[in-house]
Amino acid sequence: MQYDPNTIRSYAETLYRRASRIVIMSGVSGFLLSGGFGALFMSAVKDNTTGVLMFGLVGAFIGVTLGRGRALVLQLQAQTALCQVAIEANTRRAADAAVSRSAEVAHRAQVG
Repeated sequence: MQYDPNTIRSYAETLYRRASRIVIMSGVSGFLLSGGFGALFMSAVKDNTTGVLMFGLVGAFIGVTLGRGRALVLQLQAQTALCQVAIEANTRRAADAAVSRSAEVAHRAQVG
């Protein structure tokens, strides 16, 4: 098995896509769930459309707020993965430069 930074980048892209969808889905779910509860609660009122809509909007607001929190966690995971890829690339570059310098010093020592 070999290290492939593209796998980690692909994983980070997937997390970002999930983060963008989760806010919308949480808002829609909150609207539908709260609207349903609002319809049950307001069933005794003759004109309950406004009440159901208000319940739905409050539920959507709560859903979006919760979804943003979940999305932030996913975005943080994606950034952590991308940071690890950058650390590996920088470490590899520094290690290659150190090996190159030590080989150059050894060659000069043999020549001189």
